[in-house]
Amino acid sequence: MIVAERVNKYFDKLHVLKDVSLTVDRGEVVVIIGPSGSGKSTFLRCLNYLETIDDGYITMEGQPIGKRKLPDGRLVDDSRKNIYRLRSRMGMVFQRFNLFPHQTALQNVMEGPITVSKTPFAEAKVRAVTLLAKVGLSDKADVYPVQLSGGQQQRVAIARALAMQPQVMLFDEPTSALDPELVGEVLEVIKDLARDGMTMVVVTHEMSFAREVADRVIFMDDGRILEDASPQKIFSNPAHPRAKEFLSKIL
Repeated sequence: MIVAERVNKYFDKLHVLKDVSLTVDRGEVVVIIGPSGSGKSTFLRCLNYLETIDDGYITMEGQPIGKRKLPDGRLVDDSRKNIYRLRSRMGMVFQRFNLFPHQTALQNVMEGPITVSKTPFAEAKVRAVTLLAKVGLSDKADVYPVQLSGGQQQRVAIARALAMQPQVMLFDEPTSALDPELVGEVLEVIKDLARDGMTMVVVTHEMSFAREVADRVIFMDDGRILEDASPQKIFSNPAHPRAKEFLSKIL
């Protein structure tokens, strides 16, 4: 589904991602863990071209993201239109909910399909109502974000991403801005998506969630992938000394 090959990213002179390579198969749940500043969120944003990359390439189902392959094999910068088209196939849920404050929960979920995909209003509404029910918020359809808890707002954000009918979901520390007592309700929605077979890449500090849901766990530090293993392997006997040190402090 997704292939990242030797991806490098700089912010001025700061080398944030260093030859990062990763393959994500269809239906797979890949969880990325590691210390703050290790490049996890930057890499996630590069996957759907919210951040450009300086070297390497990323493809989704064989199609380069942000680049276009010429007949001679060279990669050149792609058109914005095609980038938007590919990006629409990747749902993104951020640390902060980024809901439109002037729209109700239902309107927030309907906005993307109507504005971007030109979905008819009636069809978009049916889809939004179904998705709000899926995340347990049927009774909050006509409520504005300011009237919702953080956990409820994040669940609306998940429904909004799903409304575009993505093939992949990307989660950037989706519970980091929540009070501890609200974390569980958001993680439960993500677990349901995993059970439904959604392809997902999740950056998180929730180790118990990673252990339960992930097919593979990626450990990053200093802009590199240092370990790629099953949750059973990485949590019981990590191979890399840095992964072992990190996990020993938080488990």
